[in-house]
Amino acid sequence: MRATDEAGVSHHPHLTRVLTPKETTAPPRRSRKRLALVLGGLIVVGGGAALFLRGGKAGPEPRPAATADVPRAKGDRITYSPAFATRAQIQVTEVKEELLQPAISLVGTVDFNASHVAAIGTRLRGLVSRVDKYEGDSVKAGESLALVQSAELGEAQAAVSMLQAEYEAAEINAKREAALAERKLTTAREVEVASVEARKSALKLEAARQKVAALGGAGSGSELGSRIVRSPIAGTVVERNVAPGQFVDGDLVAFKVADLEHLWIELDVFERNLPHVHVGDRAELKPLTGGAALQGTVAKVASTINPETHSAIVRIEVSNRDRKLRVGQAVKATLHSSGTGQAHPVVPTSAITFVDGKPTVFVATGPGEVAVTRVMLGANDSARTEILSGLKAGDRVVTGGVFSLKSELFR
Repeated sequence: MRATDEAGVSHHPHLTRVLTPKETTAPPRRSRKRLALVLGGLIVVGGGAALFLRGGKAGPEPRPAATADVPRAKGDRITYSPAFATRAQIQVTEVKEELLQPAISLVGTVDFNASHVAAIGTRLRGLVSRVDKYEGDSVKAGESLALVQSAELGEAQAAVSMLQAEYEAAEINAKREAALAERKLTTAREVEVASVEARKSALKLEAARQKVAALGGAGSGSELGSRIVRSPIAGTVVERNVAPGQFVDGDLVAFKVADLEHLWIELDVFERNLPHVHVGDRAELKPLTGGAALQGTVAKVASTINPETHSAIVRIEVSNRDRKLRVGQAVKATLHSSGTGQAHPVVPTSAITFVDGKPTVFVATGPGEVAVTRVMLGANDSARTEILSGLKAGDRVVTGGVFSLKSELFR
């Protein structure tokens, strides 16, 4: 047990220590806690008063935000800093007036050349008794495709045989009357009547033969009622609509034969490009599936424009001797126009953008400034484009960083 005397000396059975003045004058522990609470309350009250005086805003005053380095649009002008020009890779090119040879790129479809296609009909009612050629088979001009048996044709052929006999009899009678007239054994009238009857028989016979020919049958001597359906051209059977045992009408197209060495590429050309397309222009063709390029020639340019698509059909004639193209195949075609013969301002195609659906370029008017300019487009050769109005030679247009400048208009 430890005791302290009046002098502040602590007595311990084994240890005696003299207390320092600070220790002797220190307040009790409970008093120290009360003092700390009072000081904390004063700090809280002082902080709340400070917040009230500053309008309730806590923390340090915010620094002003740094100005973003972006282009600024004002009216039809856009300004930008040198740093932005470097970052957006702004490039400017001078406009030149040139004679452009347009190259129009389109995707078309391979089609039959109408000059080398034959649609072969049955031409009469009857029964198909035989089919000689099927899809994909090659045929020669005049070769048999099928055989049709027709009662109508049989009747027409029989009529030819009967009229042939009548005509021969009438001819004999006319000759006999003429001989009798020479010997004065008949009258002139009898000779005239016999001659007229012979001519009438000849006309009836000719009409019957034409009917047989119209039905596609042969004349007398052939099998009655049998019509051989023949191909009028050499080529390939690309369509067949008959089968053995089928009953057909006279308006049925039984076969379609095409010479696949001669094909068309059908293109839809927009009306703005039509003035640059002429019959005889060279066309470079390449299947979308790959393969070597082929050469063709513009064969036909439609004289009417589709009001819905604002385009006209242009047909390219191409030789397909190596069978590299198939009907219905998609082909990329590049038309190399002979041009209009007139020079216009020409700009790189990369300088052109579309704002609100209208072709637009950015014309440099000074350091860090461009003017938004609407233009009218002419022909192009993919890399370059004619400008029909809105620019003149000597103007300087933006060719690099066009998208970055356009973005400012929609900010």
